[in-house]
Amino acid sequence: MDLKRRLFPIAIALTLVAMVFISWTPNWESAEFLRSAKPYVAFDYRFESEQTQVLQDVADDIHNRLDVRHEWHNVDADQAQYDVLIQLRQTEQSIQLEASINKNDKPFDHVIVRGQSEVKHELSERLVKLLTNSIETEHQTENSSQD
Repeated sequence: MDLKRRLFPIAIALTLVAMVFISWTPNWESAEFLRSAKPYVAFDYRFESEQTQVLQDVADDIHNRLDVRHEWHNVDADQAQYDVLIQLRQTEQSIQLEASINKNDKPFDHVIVRGQSEVKHELSERLVKLLTNSIETEHQTENSSQD
């Protein structure tokens, strides 16, 4: 009887470890063996006009905002499910940010944000929000249709 009391907590611990291991393994029936349902996204930046310090700051701001998004996998273009081409253009007093989103090498969405140079950080924030909304909505729709 005393031996059963000593082994009971060990059996419970081993059962919990086994359950954690089984829940961690990928879905073996999936063709891709992906452990994540996050979208795989690649970003490319192009400067339509001359690359000024203001445009470089805007590109860095956009890159930093997209880099901290833990909902996405930031990968190379050949591994990406979504390719995003961000074009930056500056006229005398305004900035235009244009993003073309391709899903599996097919055009999917196009976003344009324009504004004065003084509000460049708000333009970056607006572009990232629109990109996030577009990609996450499409990705969730695609995942729900596959289930």
